[in-house]
Amino acid sequence: MSDVEKTFTTIKFSPECEIEEISRVALAAILRIHKIDPALIGELAVSLQKEIKEISVNAPYVEVEFQPSENEISAELRANGNSRIISTTW
Repeated sequence: MSDVEKTFTTIKFSPECEIEEISRVALAAILRIHKIDPALIGELAVSLQKEIKEISVNAPYVEVEFQPSENEISAELRANGNSRIISTTW
């Protein structure tokens, strides 16, 4: 995949929003765009919600960057100067 352009989607939002809902909707949209079967990434969705809850404590905002590829999708979460990456492959 060295000659394939990398694509990513970053979402930045206030923790006062329904963070878990926003991230779930964003992930669903990305799966639809990239034609990824949602059944393949069930654990990623659960992990994403858990990590967002943990990283967003006392954060002025949270960023989630989704990076889909041919057989993997990763999500980098950023808040309060902290960063976590979770991913799944199929």
